[in-house]
Amino acid sequence: MSAFSLLNCSCFVHAYDFTTDLNELNVKIDVDDQETTTFQNGGYKTRIGGLRNVEAELNGFWQSGLSTAITDAPDPNAFPDIGVVNRVVTITPNETEAEASYICQMGKFSYELGGDVGEVIPFSLSMSNTHADGLVRGQLAKSRGDVSATGALGSAVNLGAPTSTQFVYVAFHVFSAGTTITVQVQSDTASNFPSATTQATIGPLTTTGGTWMTKVAGPFAGETWWRLNVSAITGTFNVAGTIGVQ
Repeated sequence: MSAFSLLNCSCFVHAYDFTTDLNELNVKIDVDDQETTTFQNGGYKTRIGGLRNVEAELNGFWQSGLSTAITDAPDPNAFPDIGVVNRVVTITPNETEAEASYICQMGKFSYELGGDVGEVIPFSLSMSNTHADGLVRGQLAKSRGDVSATGALGSAVNLGAPTSTQFVYVAFHVFSAGTTITVQVQSDTASNFPSATTQATIGPLTTTGGTWMTKVAGPFAGETWWRLNVSAITGTFNVAGTIGVQ
């Protein structure tokens, strides 16, 4: 894949899609630099990695929506949520199924708004990881969209067969809810899923929100293809989902 301009990225936080509110989005992961230099070490410092940290910075244009009781705006999804931990976050540089997607459980710890007279009101929202699972790099299995029928959801993704030291992770977002939905995480040895095996189940879900599936331990020998599959649904749901192996 060649380089591309940052035009179609997406940012899902819990039950809200911040994407079209933003004009800047940054994710940073760092590891503590722990020095291990000793005498007679050749004159150079040596180091090992310590604790890891993940941060995300969201910058965009502020809207309230409170005057009309609309919650589909940045402010009612940022301000009441300050300090709440383990919100499911999905960030994709290019919102295309089967392309890279980053998922994490984070908390919103800093929220700023306001600017100069005569300018469009900006806002800034800072988030940090709050769960030991950390940042997972996967692939977008379902871009945001409606679903109202059972069957395969989104696209199959080739993540490789998880080894005995790896886990399968899924972040699943419900932006608008019907009555109930149950989603299976399936694997197979080929992209057409001739003998799909259900490795985990999400739900039944009945409300909006983000779900971080309990990670599933490998190995899954030969199971290189993964997908989401709706096994039961009543009503129409607007959803998105990412699967990762690491």
